[in-house]
Formats: sequence, C-alpha cells, structure tokens
Amino acid sequence: MKNKQIIFGLLFNGLIAQSGSNQIVVEETMFMDAPYVGEITTTNIKYAADGLYREETQMEVGSFFIRMAMGGNQKYGSILDGKKELRTIYNLKEEEYAQENFEGIRNNDGTPTLKGMENSFGRGGGNSNQNSNDSEEDESNDNGGEDESNENNEDNVGFERTISDNFEKIAGFKAKKVTTKMMGNQGPVLIEEWFTIDTTLFQYVSDMKTELVVSYGGKNQQSPRSFSEMMLKNQGHEFESVDGRMIKYKMERKDDDDDDGFTMQWQIKSAKKMPFNRSDFEIPKDHKKVDKLD
Repeated sequence: MKNKQIIFGLLFNGLIAQSGSNQIVVEETMFMDAPYVGEITTTNIKYAADGLYREETQMEVGSFFIRMAMGGNQKYGSILDGKKELRTIYNLKEEEYAQENFEGIRNNDGTPTLKGMENSFGRGGGNSNQNSNDSEEDESNDNGGEDESNENNEDNVGFERTISDNFEKIAGFKAKKVTTKMMGNQGPVLIEEWFTIDTTLFQYVSDMKTELVVSYGGKNQQSPRSFSEMMLKNQGHEFESVDGRMIKYKMERKDDDDDDGFTMQWQIKSAKKMPFNRSDFEIPKDHKKVDKLD
C-alpha cells in the first residue's frame, strides 16, 4: 500500500512539473496565546510550481505593546525563481523588496546574504518520514539541545497516548487524531495532532522548495513531523505512532491557577491544485527595490 502511494506521488509530481500549467497552493494558520506575549495569529500561504516557490506570511499581534515593539502587524514573504536563479524577499507593509542571485548565495556557502523576516511560530506538517535527519536536527534546536532535554527528563513522570480508530475531515483530508497527555512537575501538557496519509500536494510543495534551496547550495530545514513524538523521544519513551503527515495540532498547558498556561494551534486550512498564475510568483510592480530590508 505504501509503495503504491509513493509511486502515485512521483507520477503526480511529474505531471505537474511537466505540464507547467498548474500550481499548488497551501494555506495554513497558527494561533498562539502565551503569558506576557498575548495572542499572535499567523497566516502562511505557500505557492509551488515548476521551478518556482513563494511563501507569504501575515502576522497579527493582539497585545498593543508587543505589536508596537514589532513595528505593528507584519506581512512579508520570499520568492525563489529557479529559472532566473533569483531570490526575492519583500515586505508588503513597507512596499519594499530586495533581491540576490543564486550564484552569490553559492559563493556564500549556500547561505543567503539578504535576511528576510522568515519565522516559524511552531509550524508543523514536516516530513512524513519519521527518521528524517532534517526533522531531527530542527527538533533538537527547537528544544534547546541536550541540556533542556535532560531537564525535561527530570520533570517528566509519565504520559498517556490515544490513537483514534476513526477518521475526521480536516481541510478536506481524511485525518486520524492522536492525543498525548504528558505529565510533569510543571503541570500536564495536552497535545492533539491529526495526521493524513494523503500527502501528495504537501509533498510537492516541500519538494519544490527543497529542490530550489539545494540548487543554490543551501539546506532546507524541515518542520517537526510531530511535537508529541519529538517530546517523547527526548524523554526516552517508547510509543505507538501513525503514518502520514500532520495537518493540524493543538498544544496547551495550564497551571493550577490557569494564569500562566499557554495555547498553541496550527492547521492546514486548504491545499489545492490550481491553474498556473505567473502573478502569484511576482511582487507588486509599485514596490520599491532596496539593497536590503530593515
């Protein structure tokens, strides 16, 4: 069954790439509510076509003081054009953009010299391969490395994990829910995750970005496949897993007073194959070109 899915995915990706008349558009949202920071909502849209990749992010901050410290709500993005070998970063709020060619990035050991505003507030939906090296590298970084993992081991006293027998519809995809409750001295953490094995559209987008990043000598960083699995592995637990790719999660922790807890939610809102639209990979013509973004 798994081999059939792989073969189908390869054929599907090939048809999109060869035709040049289609693109994949994936929209995802992220919500975080944490002490001292307040509510932050992030909407991320990814576009992928043959030799092209664009990612645009809109961030809305609920706290007035945090929003002012950030310079207001933000809307920014980046475009990778493999045909022109050009990387573009832009700020829609300031109506500015900056560009660098792939050759310059190659000469800088695969590291872009222009710094955009790319961020990842706990995004999920990483590689469906549970043993992905990129995912493992990111997971260790997200958790502060070995020292923090050891600290978590000391605090952890156990976990409960349930895998649903039924499927739910998330953004039109059949998904299986996995619920993990982790107990510790700092209070329980509840993690709910939904996985789908219908990963063809997501894989195409991920593969196209990776292909373009690798073409200029870089390394594409994968998001964690699963936050519960990442935490359980760090704490040395054995656990049952499910196949597929995460398309939704919710993580929350509450203390005894419900004052210092946090909530984090992420999910795929839509993933569609659409007719190719060149303008989706271009910035507005009235934007000003600058040497670098502030």
